[in-house]
Amino acid sequence: MSLSKTARIALALVAFAFVLISIAIVGFLHFNPICGEEMGLEKTSPDGLYVAQVMIRNCGATAPYVNHINLRPAASTFHPDFWSGAIYEGEVFTTSDYSGNRFCWSKPHSLSIGYPDLRVRQWRDVSIDGNFRNLECQ
Repeated sequence: MSLSKTARIALALVAFAFVLISIAIVGFLHFNPICGEEMGLEKTSPDGLYVAQVMIRNCGATAPYVNHINLRPAASTFHPDFWSGAIYEGEVFTTSDYSGNRFCWSKPHSLSIGYPDLRVRQWRDVSIDGNFRNLECQ
């Protein structure tokens, strides 16, 4: 049983329209992400290998602002998530209660963050502690 020429053309047009609509939706979600990241204070490690940066994530009216500190090698940049636009790469501290600005490099591979409830204590070869009042930070 073969399809008539008209039915094949109609089927091809429907498939083409489906592909175009799919590409438009993916493009819209990628170039108009749900979340936005505002870059804040940035501090480079004493040896110049790493950068710690505060960011503020805004995912719309129904979600609270989230302050977070992310780490990256100094020679690279942060890359937002393809769909959401949020930056999760190197995230070592997240809070919606504090501003996130209380952090310092106490040694080349030691980051001190002055907040309770630190969950991440290691990122690559960087150790993370909650002793922001460390004398090396002054």
